Amino acid sequence: MQSEHKSSSPFLNLMLFSLLLGGCALAPMEPGDQGLDSQLAVETEAGLGAEGALLDADGLPEADGSLEADGSLVSTSNLPEPDLWQRIRSGHNLTPEVLPASVLKQRDWYLRNPSYLATVFARAEPFIFYVTEELDRAGLPLELALLPIVESTYDPLAYSHSHAVGLWQFIPSTAKSFGLRRDRWYDGRRDVIYSTQAAVKYLTYLHRRFDSDWLLALAAYNSGEGNVRKSIKRNRKLGKKADFWSIKLPRETRNYVPQLLALATLVEDPEKYGIKLPFIADKAYFEVVEIESQIDLNKVIEITGVEGTAFTKLNPAYRRSITPPQGKHNLLLPVGSAEPLRQLLATTDPKTWVPHTEYLVVNGDTLSQIAQRFRVPTQWLKSRNNLRSDRLRIGQVLLIPHSGESATAGRSKLAQTALYSVKRGDSLSSIAAQYKTSVGDLKRANKLSTDRLQIGQKLTIKHSSVGPTPENLRRLSYRVRRGDSLYLIAEKFDLTIRDITRWNKISRNEFLQPGQRLTLFINALRI
Repeated sequence: MQSEHKSSSPFLNLMLFSLLLGGCALAPMEPGDQGLDSQLAVETEAGLGAEGALLDADGLPEADGSLEADGSLVSTSNLPEPDLWQRIRSGHNLTPEVLPASVLKQRDWYLRNPSYLATVFARAEPFIFYVTEELDRAGLPLELALLPIVESTYDPLAYSHSHAVGLWQFIPSTAKSFGLRRDRWYDGRRDVIYSTQAAVKYLTYLHRRFDSDWLLALAAYNSGEGNVRKSIKRNRKLGKKADFWSIKLPRETRNYVPQLLALATLVEDPEKYGIKLPFIADKAYFEVVEIESQIDLNKVIEITGVEGTAFTKLNPAYRRSITPPQGKHNLLLPVGSAEPLRQLLATTDPKTWVPHTEYLVVNGDTLSQIAQRFRVPTQWLKSRNNLRSDRLRIGQVLLIPHSGESATAGRSKLAQTALYSVKRGDSLSSIAAQYKTSVGDLKRANKLSTDRLQIGQKLTIKHSSVGPTPENLRRLSYRVRRGDSLYLIAEKFDLTIRDITRWNKISRNEFLQPGQRLTLFINALRI
C-alpha cells in the first residue's frame, strides 16, 4: 500500500485529501441524530463563526466543498447547522399513535395561543440543549426535554404556591432526598446543572418503580408517588384498569401529562400544524467554570462583560452577591465569554476575589466572637487569614470578607449607602420598601436586635439604585394557612404589610381565613 500511495499522481492525491477533508467536516454525529440525510432536510440557516465562516466541532473553519465519486466539486458551504428539535424528535418514545381527547384539547389550546409557545421556546433556548444531553446520556425519552415547559415555562426563577422552585419545580423534601441543598447562600433547586441531574435521577427512579410506565411515572413526578400508588391500588381492587387514563388523579395531574404529550406532538410535526419552531442549535449555549474559592459575582459580570440579567438567568441559584464561602461551585457563562474569568482565577490571589474589611484585634476579642459579629463562619475567617489556631494577638489585623448583600435584580453594581433619620410613623419594613432593600439587611447593617425604632435615630442603608426588575419579579398566588397573619407572610416573603393589603384590597386589621388566596409579587432571588 505504501508503494502504491507514493506512485499516485498529484491529482489523485489532491482528490483523496479533499474527500478526507469533506468527510471530516460532515461525519461527526451527536447521539440521537438520524444521519446526514435528516440533517440536510432541516431548513435552517447555517451557523456562522466570528469571521463569517462555518465552524466544525473543534471551532475550525469547515471545508467549502467535497468531491463526488466522479471528481466533481459539491458545495457544502450552505449546509444547515444541526437542529436540536430534530434531535429531540429522533428520541421521542412517549407519544401514542392515537391521541386521547385530553391531549387533543391541550394541543388545540397551544395552537390558539402562539404567543405562549413563542415565549416558552425562547425561555428554553439557554437550557434545553443541556437538558437534552442529560436525558440522552441517561437513555430517557427526549420528549422529557419539554417537561420544564409544563413545570415552570422554562423559568429558572419559577416559584409555586406549594414552594416548588426552579426549572424542575422541586419541593424542599424531594430536593433534599436528591441532594439539592439550600442555605442562606445558595438554593440547589435553582441550579441548572444540579437540578437537571436530580430530575433525571428522579424520573429514572419513578420509571423503574412504576414498571416502566412513563405516563404513570410522570403523574407521580407531578402529584407524588404515594398518590398514584393509592389510585392504582383502588382501581385494581375494583377490577378496573390501572393505567394513567383510567386511575383517579388530581385535576392538575390529569392535565399535566396531556400538556407534555401535546407539546411533543407539535414538535414532532410543526409543519402539519402550521407553527414555526425557533432555530435552536444542537450545541451548548453555556460553558461551566468551576470556582474553588469565594468570588464576588459583580466582579465576574464586570470582567466577562456578560449582561447582569443574562448572568442571573444562568446562575439563579446564588442568593447573595458572592458565592458561598466554602466548597466548589459552578458559574455558567455564555459560550465564548469565560476566558477572562479563567485568566483571573489562574493569575490572581483568591483573597482579592471578594471585598473585605480590615479589623484590628483588641483586648478581649475571640475569633468566634468576631466571626459572629460580622456574620461569617469561624472556619472561613481562619482560612482567609491563614490562621492555624484560634489564638489572636492584640493589634493583629484580620481580613473580614463581606458576606454579600442579598442578590439584587440583575445583580447590579450600582450599590449605594444612605444615612436615614427615622421619622414618626416609620417602620423597618416601610424604610426597606422605600430603599428597595430587605428588612434583614437593614437590621444587619445597623446591628439592630429588635424592630423598634426611635424618632431621630440614624440608620445606615445599603441599597441598590434600582429595585427588582420585571425579569426577577414573580406573581404568586398564596394560600393562607392556619396561624398565618399579614405580619408573618410579609416576613416570610420579605414584603411589607402595606404592599400586601394594597395588592389584595384588604384592610390591615382584617383577619385572614385558612384557604384564602392572596396575590403577592415577590423578588424570586430572595426566596
